[in-house]
Amino acid sequence: MKSLTSRAFLPINTDLFNNPKYQELSCDAMVLYSLYSQRKEVSAFHSQTGDDTFTDSEGIFIYFSNDEASKILRMSVRKISTLRSQLIDCGLISVVRHGLKNFKIYVNTPETTPAETDLVLPWANFDFEKPIKSVPANSASTKSQKLPINQSNNNQTKLLLSRESNESVPQNQSNTPVTPKKSEKDGLNDLSLDSIITRLKDTFSLPVVSRLKVLANNSYTKLKWFSDTIFKAKSQVTKKLLSDARWLYNPASQGATRFESNDLLKRGLESALLQIAEIVYKGKEKIQNKAKFIYVYLRNFMANAVKQYLIDNYELTEDDEIELNVLLSF
Repeated sequence: MKSLTSRAFLPINTDLFNNPKYQELSCDAMVLYSLYSQRKEVSAFHSQTGDDTFTDSEGIFIYFSNDEASKILRMSVRKISTLRSQLIDCGLISVVRHGLKNFKIYVNTPETTPAETDLVLPWANFDFEKPIKSVPANSASTKSQKLPINQSNNNQTKLLLSRESNESVPQNQSNTPVTPKKSEKDGLNDLSLDSIITRLKDTFSLPVVSRLKVLANNSYTKLKWFSDTIFKAKSQVTKKLLSDARWLYNPASQGATRFESNDLLKRGLESALLQIAEIVYKGKEKIQNKAKFIYVYLRNFMANAVKQYLIDNYELTEDDEIELNVLLSF
């Protein structure tokens, strides 16, 4: 407990700066994430002492209301809500409703920055645990003394230190990785991928786009198929909902069937894609028609997300919910 109570600072994980996955994360969101992380340490301490108040089947969680964060960070509650959505979109936290007013927040560890990444904070990889040898003040090597280098990214760090100390890198020890030349076909595929990914980012969260790229194996044709399949499934769910006169001209229908307004659709899509990958590519049973399975799975997920959105945000009677269940059943 001493490490917690004596802490007079709020650490920020440097992967939030260095990892391209978090490049769109604002500094305010990073500070909020750091608050959540520090609170998680307290929950973890309670768990280690035998108090399971903040532990469930999903792991360790925290209670941290937007009002509480608003007072600490001196921001509006609305601003905190926006920052929390950023963290959810990046996969840094997941939020689950608990009771009528409380929310459980599960704090995830940031993904490690890929080794080949150009670091925004290059000194983040220095290993300060290794002592630096003391050098006499009058030694000629004082000016060229180097900080310890983390071996996972030593090439880039050596280049940085060489520039700062005006040292030259030996010609026979080139630190620049050799990138194989791409064919014209590969170049066009990359360009097409960038084009469709840019469009997808306007609708989906960054984690969803990342999952789609992996599922498509960086193939433009496969990525476009996944994209078209998602929108086709959503279109069928929307058409089915609007086939009922009650929902045809109801403003709630638009909010329920749009990624921009229905967080259950936007956030849940990443989980749906992960489950599809596990079933289709790692499942014990062989799927005969993968394309059909993926479409049906996405359609059913979206139908449930639309239904739950309407139940959570509008006062529906028991009969209304029964009719909605029938309407959105396929």
